[in-house]
Amino acid sequence: MKENKLSATSGHPDEEKANQSQLPKEQQNQQQEADNQQASISELSSKISQLSEQLLRLHAEFDNYKKRSAKEKEALLNHAESNMMLRFLPIYEEISFAEQEASKLSQDSLKTGILLVLSKLRSAFEKEGLEQLKVEGQKFDPFLHEAAGYEPSDLPEGTVVRVIQNGYKFRGEILRPAVVIVSSGKKKNEN
Repeated sequence: MKENKLSATSGHPDEEKANQSQLPKEQQNQQQEADNQQASISELSSKISQLSEQLLRLHAEFDNYKKRSAKEKEALLNHAESNMMLRFLPIYEEISFAEQEASKLSQDSLKTGILLVLSKLRSAFEKEGLEQLKVEGQKFDPFLHEAAGYEPSDLPEGTVVRVIQNGYKFRGEILRPAVVIVSSGKKKNEN
């Protein structure tokens, strides 16, 4: 039987030992190569997850930037429109005086034409969001009114008695506060 073993391995005992020592080295090399590949895969997976997180963060930051830019653009546009409307306020106020004076004209066609133009101009301002503050008889509010003085009246103390200059809102925001006279309470001789 020993002869069969020797003949199968070419008969030399040193070759047999060399073959046996090579197998574990090949397996060791394969195992080491597999371990290296596994380490590379783990490292790559880690890098992929880091890059994915960075991409998600950048995407979220970019979305926030777009939203913030849109809000800033809208605020800037509203500010510019408010400034323009503030410049047109004196013209808008003159429209009321012009309407009153136009109603005194004797020529009906001229009066009708002026009133029509003034009406359209007023309508355009109102469509843009301009509205006059209604303040007479209301309690004084420093956010809506600017007190020009006080005077005794029949109205309770702190109530707006009369308006010196109209106040306006533009798209819900105070464009110009109303300048008013505020009641200081009952007249002295009535106390």
